[in-house]
Amino acid sequence: MPQSFIAEVVLTHPNAPLAPTLAAVPHPSITEESIRPATTADEPAVFYRVTDVEFDAFEAELDRDQTVAEWEQAMDFGDTRMYRVQLAPATIFVSPTLSELGIHVVSSENADRGWRFRLETGDRDHLGALWDYCRETDIQFELEVLRSSGEQPMDEQVGIKAALTDRQQQVARVATRMGYYEKGGASASDVAAELDIAPSTLSTHLRRINATVFDSLFAAESD
Repeated sequence: MPQSFIAEVVLTHPNAPLAPTLAAVPHPSITEESIRPATTADEPAVFYRVTDVEFDAFEAELDRDQTVAEWEQAMDFGDTRMYRVQLAPATIFVSPTLSELGIHVVSSENADRGWRFRLETGDRDHLGALWDYCRETDIQFELEVLRSSGEQPMDEQVGIKAALTDRQQQVARVATRMGYYEKGGASASDVAAELDIAPSTLSTHLRRINATVFDSLFAAESD
């Protein structure tokens, strides 16, 4: 059976789609349903399914959102609405880039810290290319899950662990034990409290852990 790789990542950027709206509206549930490709004159139009939100407040924020050129309500199911959003030219929209990199987007939904993507690819180098793209475009990259259909070589596992400092290993162990990397698990504030550090310090640790993991997995292959 051909090997495949599954990654779940959270990508965050101030100009990501709906980023200002996500920051202003508490705890919405938004999934990216489909994309209408850009024409020569327009940016892509994206259909979003929205629930668990006060819709008047959500729509008021869409009107102020600099990542949105225009929007319209496409469907109303009572507690769920579908919106067609025309993205503004300066919006950092990664879904088309993922396709260009040979990465299939299984799902995309908002997360507390940005957009959570569940990704699949048959070539680990494609994930390395995504990591490089995020660094080049100043997208904050947070790895939540990385697994493959085959066994990961033991020397590779040991090499990644050895690349982390003792403190980073402790932070990673606590975050994993508390379910931080799982949907519905502990929040960043919960993990920071358990470690007796500020949430901003935890965020710095997690970014460095992610950078180390991806450098260990992909840097040698991209040289």
